[in-house]
Amino acid sequence: MKYKKVLAAAMAVSVVLSAGVFTGCGSAKSQQQQSLKVTTFRPFKSDTPIMREYTGSITALQEVPVRAKVSGTVVEKYITGGQHVEAGQALYRIDTRSYASALAAAQASAAQASATYENAKKDLARYEQLVSSGAISKQAYDGQKSSTEAYRAVYEAAQAQVQIASNNLGDTIVTAPFSGTLSMDDVNIGTFATAGTTGLVTLSSSDPLYVQFDMSESEYLQLTRQKNITETLGSELKLRLSDGSIYSETGKIVQVSPGLNGGQLTMKASFANPNNLLIPGMYATIVSDAELAQGSILVPTKALIQLLNKDMLDVVVDGKVQQKAVKVGATYGLYTIIESGIDVTDE
Repeated sequence: MKYKKVLAAAMAVSVVLSAGVFTGCGSAKSQQQQSLKVTTFRPFKSDTPIMREYTGSITALQEVPVRAKVSGTVVEKYITGGQHVEAGQALYRIDTRSYASALAAAQASAAQASATYENAKKDLARYEQLVSSGAISKQAYDGQKSSTEAYRAVYEAAQAQVQIASNNLGDTIVTAPFSGTLSMDDVNIGTFATAGTTGLVTLSSSDPLYVQFDMSESEYLQLTRQKNITETLGSELKLRLSDGSIYSETGKIVQVSPGLNGGQLTMKASFANPNNLLIPGMYATIVSDAELAQGSILVPTKALIQLLNKDMLDVVVDGKVQQKAVKVGATYGLYTIIESGIDVTDE
C-alpha cells in the first residue's frame, strides 16, 4: 500500500531525527556558547490504520455446575477433572435400584388399569346393544358409560406414572448438557447427590470463547461520535497472546455492557477455539486495525517528550528550537498520529 512505502521511507529519516534531537538537547549554557547544526524531521501525511489495543481476559461462553435430576448415591463415575467432554456424554451414574423398582410398580399399576378399562369398554358395548333393544334402561347405560370414562382416566394416569418413573430411571445417568471442559471440582463415588442441589462437576464451554475487555469512557465517546462502536473496531479483531504471538482465528464484538462501571465500558469479543488452544483465565490483547485515518499527520513516537502530563515536540522556529504542545492519537508501528498542535510545514 502507498502509506506503507511512505512510512518505510520516513523510518530511515526518523533515526537521523532522533540523533538530531538528542544532539540539540544539551545544556542551556552550551547552546548559548555555540550554535549546533542539527538534522530535522518534517512531519508527513498518510492514510494510516489506527491500531487500538485492549488488554482482556478469556472467559467461557457458559459455565454451569452439572447437577443430577434425581437424588441418590453416586455409584459410577465416567470422567476425570479437566477432561473435554461432548454434549450428551455420560458423566456419572446414580444408584438405580429404587428407580427401577418404582418403574416396575408403575408398569404393574398401568397394566391393571388397562385391563379394567378394557373390560369396561366391552361392557359398554353390550350395554349399547341392550339399551337399543329396550332390555335395560337409559339410566343403566349412562352409568356404565360414566364408569368406563373413569376407568380410562385411571389408565391414562397410570401411564403418566410409568413415563415419570421411566424418566427418573433414565436420569440416573448424568450427562453433559453441552460440549466443553470439566473443572477439577468433580465429586467422587459414594457422594450423595440431592436432585437439583448437589453440583457434581462444573462444565465450561470451550468453543467459542469470550475475551472480556474494558474501554475508557472518553474513548467510547470518541468512537461513538464517528459511528457504531462495533463497526469502528471491525468484525475481524486480532488477538495477541501473552507470548506475543497472534492467534490464528479472528473475532468480533458480541456483547457491549449497557452501562459504565468505574468509568469503564465492558465488552466481550467472541473467538472460535477449534483446537482448544485458548482456555478460560488466560490474558490476551485485543487488536483492532479496521479504522483508517485519512490524511493523518505522523511523527516518530520517540520524538515525543512528556512534560507536566503533556505531550511536547521540539519544533524549529526561525532557526531556534521551541517546544510545542500537541494532541496525540493512535500509534502505528514506530509512528504516532498527531491530531493537533503542528502542521506538515513544521520541522
